[in-house]
Amino acid sequence: MSLPLAGQTIWLTRAEHQNAAWARSLEEAGATVVLEPLMAIEPVTDRQTAYRELMQAANADRLLATSTNAVDAAWQLMPGFAPTGRLYGVGSASAQALEAAAGRTVERPAGAFTSEGLLAMDTLTDVQGLDIAILSGEGGRNLLVDMLAERGARVRKTALYRRRWLTPRRERLAQLVRRADTVIVTSGEALTHLCDIVDTGADKGLRADLERCRLVAPSMRVVKQTDQRLNWQHAPLIVERISGEAIVAALARLSTGDRQ
Repeated sequence: MSLPLAGQTIWLTRAEHQNAAWARSLEEAGATVVLEPLMAIEPVTDRQTAYRELMQAANADRLLATSTNAVDAAWQLMPGFAPTGRLYGVGSASAQALEAAAGRTVERPAGAFTSEGLLAMDTLTDVQGLDIAILSGEGGRNLLVDMLAERGARVRKTALYRRRWLTPRRERLAQLVRRADTVIVTSGEALTHLCDIVDTGADKGLRADLERCRLVAPSMRVVKQTDQRLNWQHAPLIVERISGEAIVAALARLSTGDRQ
């Protein structure tokens, strides 16, 4: 029996500590996986401020986690962290991580695992006068902060980790884009960084080689952040509830010509 991803080479760009499970799922489906992270996850510089904000977040009426990195960083900084309000995860992975760390039920969107999906939840619609804490990293989108504040909530976004962008050596980058059939990115910032490092230098062939790859991304919003910079030869593959298993299933459907 042939494996659905046999013969495909897939480049994973996530932080090193997040790649193992996805790589295993892809390899079990027959793919050759290349691990070359474009970012590293590190603690924030001002840990004292983050600690104070985390103490306040423990008493918030609603606590939202935007990523597994935010959950991990919260409990690393404050092992006894015990939030008392209703808990939410933007995505399935962040919700599962928060549930495991807090030992309580965590609510999550029923549809798209995005900030928009979270904002559509009934229990986050009428938040007038509530204190809402958002556990996140430095930078990123402010949609949750802005929309929840518009709805009358007192919102505090606590940055618990920072992304350090990594740039492969030029020779290594050329090897990656020429070898890979598919490149997987999980955020708009990661895709922007990839575009930046490919556009740097005199080797215009790098950009053409990257455009030949199949892009896998969690949303069209991510893709559109760079749609003026790259002309992908294949339509980007959107995997909204992104996980190793979901990526394998989506790529397998493409391999068999089943787009449903």
